[in-house]
This record gives sequence, structure tokens and C-alpha cells, in this order.
Amino acid sequence: MKNMKSSVYAFILLLLLSSCAEYSNRMITKNKTYLTDNDFLKLEGTYDLFPEFKYAYSGKREAIDTLRIEAYNLNFFISSNEMKYNISEKYNVDVKFINKNRIRFITQKDNIKIDTIELGGKLRNGLFYLDNKYLKRNGIPYIFGGYTHHKTRIGLSKNNGLLLNYAYDNSGALLLIIGAGSSYNVGLHYKRIEK
Repeated sequence: MKNMKSSVYAFILLLLLSSCAEYSNRMITKNKTYLTDNDFLKLEGTYDLFPEFKYAYSGKREAIDTLRIEAYNLNFFISSNEMKYNISEKYNVDVKFINKNRIRFITQKDNIKIDTIELGGKLRNGLFYLDNKYLKRNGIPYIFGGYTHHKTRIGLSKNNGLLLNYAYDNSGALLLIIGAGSSYNVGLHYKRIEK
């Protein structure tokens, strides 16, 4: 009986600590340049704030619905600041590394700085994983509640643009039986601005 009780407690603890937001490698693998510790600085540069196109799950380029472009601005995926940007205005983002584990995003409008976001992160599997993970639990996940989890990684595309992969998961259940939620991945390409 003690073993059964311990197993139940361990299972509940595992559910409380788990999260399911997983990246989709399939959508970006064909399009990324594999970065190493010796060349991660290739990510530095100036990019459009709004994406040029998105990647389908197959890895092919797809046009973005014009109603979604503003929502897919780069800062939405890296900052908790919910600033609104108008696509008819000219914005860009300077990406600069402070060191190999710290990156700065400087947003400009008409060459005037309007926002700076600094994040930690780590280079893994050729991509830079940002330390901006978000995890919020509601109630007791899978018993009576769920959680929301999202995370972002960036990299260099084969055509020298900024590649972004965002994973989102909102899951829950009632007594491990009735489950609900949504989960998705977004792969986006931001054009490099040559100066």
C-alpha cells in the first residue's frame, strides 16, 4: 500500500513539474544554418521587425496572412511587453551579443531607439535558446487544472535572415480523464537589413 501511495505522489509531482511545449525541428531544419561557439556572432545584425514569411511544418515557405503579420512582430516572441506596432511604419531590430550567453534586441523606428530587451540564453543544436520561457500553472495540472507554457529559440537562416521558432502549449485535464487545450509551433523568417 505504501508503494502504491508513493507511486501516486510521484506521478502527481511529475505532472506538476512537466510541460509539453516542444519545438518542431521539422519546420526549420532544412532552412537553418548550424551555428557553433566559433560563429554564433553571425546572428548579429539588423532585421525587419515584421516577418517576411513563415515556415510550414514541412519546412516550405508560406505567405503570412496580412492580418497576422503585426501579431508576429519579433518583440512579441522575445518580450512580455505588449507594445503595439503598426506595419505601415518602418521598424527594425538590432541584434547584438553582450557575451555568448547574453543577447540584446534594440528596436528602432526611423533610426530612433524605442525599446531595448536583454535576455540570457544558450547556444544548443545550432540555435540560440532564449531564457524567456513562460510557465503558468492553474490549479493542480491534470487533476483539476492545467498550465500554459511557451518558449522561443532563434537562429540564422540559410539566406542570412533571422529564423525564429516559437513553441506554445496550453493543456489541462480533470482527473486525468477529460483533457483539453491547444499546442502549436510557429516558424518565422525575418529579413536582414543590409546597411
